[in-house]
Amino acid sequence: MANCYKAKLCSAILIANAAMGYSVSVHAAKFDFHGDMNNRFQAYSNQRDWFNGPGLAGKSNSLKDDGETENFGELKYRFWFEAATDNNEVRGVYATEIGGIRYGEGSGGDFSGDGTNVETRWAYVDFGVPSDLDQRIKVGLQPISVDKHLWQETATAVMFAGPMNPSWDYQLLWGRGDSSNENAAESADDGFDGADNFAINIDGNLSSKLKVGGFVLYQINDQISEGTGKIDSIRYEIKAIADNSRYDVANVGGTFNYSTPTTSGNLFINGTAIYQTGTIEGVNFTSLSGATNPIDSYDLGAYFLRGDIGLDFGATTLTYTLWYSSGDDNSADDKFDAFIATDVDMNESMIFQENFTDDDYFAETPYLLDKGYLMNKLQLDHKLSSQVTVSGMAIYNSLADDVTLGDGSQDKSLGFEFGGRLSYKPYNSLEIAVEAAYLVAGDAMDAFEEASIQDGNADEDIIHVAGRIRYKF
Repeated sequence: MANCYKAKLCSAILIANAAMGYSVSVHAAKFDFHGDMNNRFQAYSNQRDWFNGPGLAGKSNSLKDDGETENFGELKYRFWFEAATDNNEVRGVYATEIGGIRYGEGSGGDFSGDGTNVETRWAYVDFGVPSDLDQRIKVGLQPISVDKHLWQETATAVMFAGPMNPSWDYQLLWGRGDSSNENAAESADDGFDGADNFAINIDGNLSSKLKVGGFVLYQINDQISEGTGKIDSIRYEIKAIADNSRYDVANVGGTFNYSTPTTSGNLFINGTAIYQTGTIEGVNFTSLSGATNPIDSYDLGAYFLRGDIGLDFGATTLTYTLWYSSGDDNSADDKFDAFIATDVDMNESMIFQENFTDDDYFAETPYLLDKGYLMNKLQLDHKLSSQVTVSGMAIYNSLADDVTLGDGSQDKSLGFEFGGRLSYKPYNSLEIAVEAAYLVAGDAMDAFEEASIQDGNADEDIIHVAGRIRYKF
């Protein structure tokens, strides 16, 4: 009994240490426990249905003449556990997520709170090549980053990464986003007929002021036998068609980051360019109007461009951002001219992309619909103190190609967005923050209004006010 008691006591001590974020060494291994505990609050929105996640409700009639207001509390918690050898030869990572539980709602958010709402977020092994521990191999469900505008999310993958020399790094990746191997209609040996992704990234320093990078992402899929897939103007992403389509897509991109001191402060200039080409088969496309194109084979030719220029001076950063995602001007032909991401989470605009309540948004992509995106953004960030940061932004939002309005005319202007944030950190690991944004709607927003008020002119501006209390350790 004494030995049993001691064993239980030792186990309890180890678990308690991990839970408090300490790193302990037992049998030549290190254990760490981390967390991101995010409570978000939608304080007010005058157009509830606009912030409803892509594809969850038709966006074609989401703006109402007398829109429903919205306020709610919501929590999203992530915890991850790491176990590694003392010299970091091998590391195992497992992460869970408690996601999107609204206060007072559904499983886990109402009285008693007894809900099944824990998900696996990561589960992978990371180990070094025996002859060189800086060369790492990761296997399992893991965070993926080819480029944040193209593919940056979680997926099952095998990744090789490390330095080629003191100035240059590489990453090699095979990731599978979907597979039909368990489908009885498929052959016993499917081979590479799932949604397979092969990528190479190379990044390095050309000088102390200039960093450059390049990447290639090649994507293939052959699951057309599962039936004709559907891709629409709202859920326009590769992941939306991965389980029943055939595609062969190549993405080529480059980045640069330049910075240099000046008499006014530190000047920085960043750039990204991506080009896509290939074919997508076995899907029908549905436009924002609801019309479905009977063609089921498309040629893809699209691109994305982004530039940032800014100045750091003292406690202040001023940044101007211009980006352009190509759009499609004819949803009835056999071409996809609109840039298409694989799986991303963008948050540059509080009205059109993710904001503090990042499970409730219009789009998660660097484009809007299949009509692309033109963004002109000016942002000012200022640290009032070591604990307080304020930000302000002004954005001109536009589609790259026109949408048809209620009177039959066409327009692409989405309007001017003005927003701001205030972040207060009473402790290093705790943030209390608020944000607000107002869209002075452009006429292209008429395409998203309910039929009774569609008249070729924008009738509804959009207001968003939210906050969060976030503890990270």
